[in-house]
Amino acid sequence: MTTRTPQTGADLTPLPTHHPTGPAAPARGPWSVRLTHQRGARAALEVYEQGELLDVMVASALSPDLLRGARHCELSDGRSGFAWGRLTAAVGHPRVTFTTGRLKRLHLPTEVLPLAGEFWLAWAEGQCDGVQVELPTGAVERLRTRRI
Repeated sequence: MTTRTPQTGADLTPLPTHHPTGPAAPARGPWSVRLTHQRGARAALEVYEQGELLDVMVASALSPDLLRGARHCELSDGRSGFAWGRLTAAVGHPRVTFTTGRLKRLHLPTEVLPLAGEFWLAWAEGQCDGVQVELPTGAVERLRTRRI
């Protein structure tokens, strides 16, 4: 389905919402994402938590942020963490690691999924207190996960 925006008359073509399932996406947690793009324009990533819009990122070469957000939740059968950010073509794909513990930081196995060549998603099972993103250049960004 294509929608025209009243302000610009541009065609907006939404891509389907991606509900986390299977080995290439987070299987647990209340998160989903949707990629959208405007014909001839930049892609956007919408991040949802429990069906509510949490964040929107638009593909841009101007933003230096690799790590945009991180969450964790407690489920009936365990804990799960989820993070998202921006890919940078100039330096390659980031290495994403979820961490737990304050004094002795443990690194959890993490799945990372690139999307549309512009964004990435990452998730891990377990107590995810923080997330760390490292580029091949050695640049590192850290963020504490927020509990939902």
